[in-house]
Amino acid sequence: MGCGTGLVGQYLHDDGFRNIVGLDASPGMLKEAETTKPGVHKELVELFLGSPSTYPENLQGRFDVVTASGILADNHLDNSVFEEMLLSLKNGGLAIFATRTEYLEKYSYGPYMKKLEDEGRWKLIKNIKFGRYDSQKERVGRFNPTEAQAFCYQKI
Repeated sequence: MGCGTGLVGQYLHDDGFRNIVGLDASPGMLKEAETTKPGVHKELVELFLGSPSTYPENLQGRFDVVTASGILADNHLDNSVFEEMLLSLKNGGLAIFATRTEYLEKYSYGPYMKKLEDEGRWKLIKNIKFGRYDSQKERVGRFNPTEAQAFCYQKI
């Protein structure tokens, strides 16, 4: 979800994954993924995320794993993207994504993720914390050292 230039898809392909479908709202990013990473994606789909009620039927219940890198960012998507992750997954499938720790509260991602867990819709498999831009001594533009977290949830 939010495949951008296809960098994560390339890493997955390098690790042996072959049925990779990339979704992105930007035709330019999809073109970049197609031209700079030929043969990586089985399919590239132009789709603006954030509207579960109109999420395409052909993408529902289709995937064993969904990844999201860079879409849970400052002013990008709201909690509806978690609903779309669940819509995309087969039962038992994994949602793997990362965001800055500060965004868990700032955009209510954390409470919503917990709500989905409390409702029995997914369960947390793993959560790790890591530094972003931590090799920088000071802020450069909008980039400053910050803590981020990666999550793996399983749809139940």
